[in-house]
Amino acid sequence: MKLASYFTAFIFIGLIACQSGDKSEQTAQTGNANLPSGDVLFTAPADWVEEAPTSSMRRAQFKWAGVEGAADAELAVFFFPGTGGSVQANLSRWYGQFKQPDGSPTAAVAKSEKRMVKDLPVTITYATGTYLKNAGMGMGEAHPTQELTDYALLAAIVETSHGPWFFKATGPDVTIQHW
Repeated sequence: MKLASYFTAFIFIGLIACQSGDKSEQTAQTGNANLPSGDVLFTAPADWVEEAPTSSMRRAQFKWAGVEGAADAELAVFFFPGTGGSVQANLSRWYGQFKQPDGSPTAAVAKSEKRMVKDLPVTITYATGTYLKNAGMGMGEAHPTQELTDYALLAAIVETSHGPWFFKATGPDVTIQHW
Protein backbone atom coordinates (compact mmCIF):
# COMPACT_ATOMS: atom_id res chain seq x y z
CA MET A 1 0.00 0.00 0.00
CA LYS A 2 1.34 3.44 -0.90
CA LEU A 3 2.00 5.96 1.86
CA ALA A 4 -0.50 8.32 0.23
CA SER A 5 -3.16 5.67 0.83
CA TYR A 6 -2.16 5.43 4.48
CA PHE A 7 -2.24 9.21 4.63
CA THR A 8 -5.75 9.30 3.24
CA ALA A 9 -6.94 6.55 5.55
CA PHE A 10 -5.23 7.98 8.61
CA ILE A 11 -5.92 11.67 8.19
CA PHE A 12 -8.92 12.30 6.01
CA ILE A 13 -11.41 9.70 7.30
CA GLY A 14 -11.90 11.62 10.48
CA LEU A 15 -8.94 11.21 12.79
CA ILE A 16 -7.73 14.75 12.36
CA ALA A 17 -9.69 17.78 11.28
CA CYS A 18 -7.25 20.66 11.54
CA GLN A 19 -8.49 24.12 12.27
CA SER A 20 -6.59 27.19 11.14
CA GLY A 21 -6.56 30.32 13.22
CA ASP A 22 -5.16 31.59 16.44
CA LYS A 23 -7.67 30.22 18.92
CA SER A 24 -5.84 29.58 22.15
CA GLU A 25 -8.41 27.18 23.56
CA GLN A 26 -10.43 24.74 21.50
CA THR A 27 -11.70 21.35 22.42
CA ALA A 28 -11.16 18.02 20.78
CA GLN A 29 -13.84 15.45 21.40
CA THR A 30 -13.24 11.73 21.40
CA GLY A 31 -16.22 9.87 22.69
CA ASN A 32 -17.08 11.62 25.94
CA ALA A 33 -13.60 13.00 26.61
CA ASN A 34 -12.89 16.69 26.15
CA LEU A 35 -9.25 17.40 25.45
CA PRO A 36 -7.55 20.78 25.44
CA SER A 37 -5.94 21.49 22.10
CA GLY A 38 -3.94 24.01 20.20
CA ASP A 39 -5.01 23.98 16.59
CA VAL A 40 -6.21 20.40 16.19
CA LEU A 41 -9.66 18.95 16.61
CA PHE A 42 -10.12 15.25 16.04
CA THR A 43 -13.00 12.86 16.16
CA ALA A 44 -12.30 9.17 16.14
CA PRO A 45 -14.41 6.89 13.96
CA ALA A 46 -17.22 5.20 15.90
CA ASP A 47 -15.73 1.71 15.60
CA TRP A 48 -12.48 2.66 17.33
CA VAL A 49 -12.63 1.64 20.98
CA GLU A 50 -11.71 4.49 23.29
CA GLU A 51 -9.68 3.37 26.28
CA ALA A 52 -8.46 5.09 29.38
CA PRO A 53 -4.92 6.32 28.65
CA THR A 54 -2.29 4.05 30.20
CA SER A 55 0.01 7.01 30.81
CA SER A 56 -0.53 10.55 32.03
CA MET A 57 1.40 11.67 28.94
CA ARG A 58 -1.38 10.43 26.65
CA ARG A 59 -4.27 12.71 25.74
CA ALA A 60 -6.29 9.83 24.27
CA GLN A 61 -5.90 6.15 23.50
CA PHE A 62 -7.80 3.83 21.17
CA LYS A 63 -7.88 0.13 20.42
CA TRP A 64 -8.20 -1.08 16.85
CA ALA A 65 -9.61 -4.60 16.96
CA GLY A 66 -7.32 -7.29 15.59
CA VAL A 67 -8.14 -8.93 12.27
CA GLU A 68 -7.38 -12.31 10.74
CA GLY A 69 -6.46 -13.73 14.14
CA ALA A 70 -3.91 -10.98 14.81
CA ALA A 71 -3.70 -8.98 18.02
CA ASP A 72 -5.27 -5.56 18.49
CA ALA A 73 -3.41 -2.39 17.54
CA GLU A 74 -3.17 0.66 19.76
CA LEU A 75 -3.35 4.31 18.80
CA ALA A 76 -1.97 6.77 21.33
CA VAL A 77 -2.47 10.53 21.04
CA PHE A 78 0.04 12.87 22.66
CA PHE A 79 0.18 16.66 22.95
CA PHE A 80 2.88 18.53 24.83
CA PRO A 81 2.07 22.27 24.66
CA GLY A 82 5.16 24.12 23.49
CA THR A 83 7.37 21.02 23.67
CA GLY A 84 7.57 17.45 22.43
CA GLY A 85 10.79 17.46 20.46
CA SER A 86 11.39 17.88 16.77
CA VAL A 87 9.65 15.83 14.12
CA GLN A 88 12.93 14.13 13.22
CA ALA A 89 13.81 13.35 16.86
CA ASN A 90 10.45 11.63 17.35
CA LEU A 91 10.68 9.72 14.07
CA SER A 92 14.19 8.55 14.99
CA ARG A 93 13.04 7.39 18.42
CA TRP A 94 10.04 5.56 16.96
CA TYR A 95 12.16 3.90 14.25
CA GLY A 96 14.53 2.78 17.01
CA GLN A 97 11.62 0.80 18.48
CA PHE A 98 11.73 -1.51 15.42
CA LYS A 99 14.38 -3.78 14.02
CA GLN A 100 14.66 -5.16 10.51
CA PRO A 101 15.27 -8.82 9.60
CA ASP A 102 18.42 -7.90 7.68
CA GLY A 103 19.73 -5.59 10.40
CA SER A 104 19.28 -2.44 8.33
CA PRO A 105 18.05 0.67 10.12
CA THR A 106 14.27 1.07 10.13
CA ALA A 107 14.69 4.69 9.01
CA ALA A 108 16.11 3.37 5.74
CA VAL A 109 12.98 1.36 4.95
CA ALA A 110 10.30 3.58 6.54
CA LYS A 111 7.97 5.50 4.27
CA SER A 112 7.45 9.10 5.26
CA GLU A 113 5.61 11.97 3.69
CA LYS A 114 4.95 15.57 4.64
CA ARG A 115 1.72 17.31 3.65
CA MET A 116 -0.10 20.50 4.48
CA VAL A 117 -3.56 19.96 5.96
CA LYS A 118 -5.52 23.18 6.40
CA ASP A 119 -2.32 25.20 6.78
CA LEU A 120 -0.68 22.82 9.25
CA PRO A 121 2.37 20.69 8.38
CA VAL A 122 1.65 16.99 8.93
CA THR A 123 4.31 14.30 8.73
CA ILE A 124 3.06 10.73 8.20
CA THR A 125 5.23 7.67 8.57
CA TYR A 126 4.75 3.94 8.13
CA ALA A 127 7.29 1.27 9.01
CA THR A 128 7.22 -2.48 9.57
CA GLY A 129 9.51 -4.96 11.27
CA THR A 130 9.94 -6.46 14.69
CA TYR A 131 8.52 -4.10 17.29
CA LEU A 132 10.68 -3.80 20.37
CA LYS A 133 7.88 -3.01 22.78
CA ASN A 134 9.07 -0.74 25.61
CA ALA A 135 12.39 -0.08 23.84
CA GLY A 136 13.47 3.50 23.37
CA MET A 137 10.77 4.98 25.54
CA GLY A 138 13.37 7.18 27.19
CA MET A 139 11.17 7.63 30.23
CA GLY A 140 11.97 6.52 33.77
CA GLU A 141 13.12 3.04 34.65
CA ALA A 142 13.93 0.40 32.05
CA HIS A 143 11.31 -2.21 31.21
CA PRO A 144 11.91 -5.60 29.65
CA THR A 145 11.68 -5.47 25.87
CA GLN A 146 9.18 -7.73 24.17
CA GLU A 147 9.93 -8.55 20.50
CA LEU A 148 6.78 -8.67 18.35
CA THR A 149 7.31 -9.75 14.73
CA ASP A 150 5.34 -8.53 11.72
CA TYR A 151 4.33 -5.33 13.47
CA ALA A 152 3.85 -1.88 12.02
CA LEU A 153 4.03 1.76 13.03
CA LEU A 154 1.63 4.25 11.47
CA ALA A 155 2.06 7.71 12.88
CA ALA A 156 1.29 11.35 12.19
CA ILE A 157 2.86 14.44 13.68
CA VAL A 158 0.79 17.60 13.31
CA GLU A 159 2.80 20.76 13.87
CA THR A 160 0.76 23.54 15.46
CA SER A 161 1.67 26.93 16.85
CA HIS A 162 1.00 25.50 20.33
CA GLY A 163 3.25 22.46 19.91
CA PRO A 164 3.13 19.18 18.01
CA TRP A 165 0.34 16.63 18.23
CA PHE A 166 1.47 13.01 17.92
CA PHE A 167 -0.79 10.19 16.69
CA LYS A 168 1.09 6.90 17.00
CA ALA A 169 -0.41 3.52 16.13
CA THR A 170 1.44 0.26 16.65
CA GLY A 171 0.24 -3.27 16.19
CA PRO A 172 0.36 -6.26 13.85
CA ASP A 173 0.83 -5.06 10.29
CA VAL A 174 -2.35 -6.81 9.13
CA THR A 175 -4.37 -4.97 11.79
CA ILE A 176 -2.77 -1.59 11.03
CA GLN A 177 -3.44 -2.07 7.30
CA HIS A 178 -7.06 -2.98 8.01
CA TRP A 179 -7.73 0.16 10.00
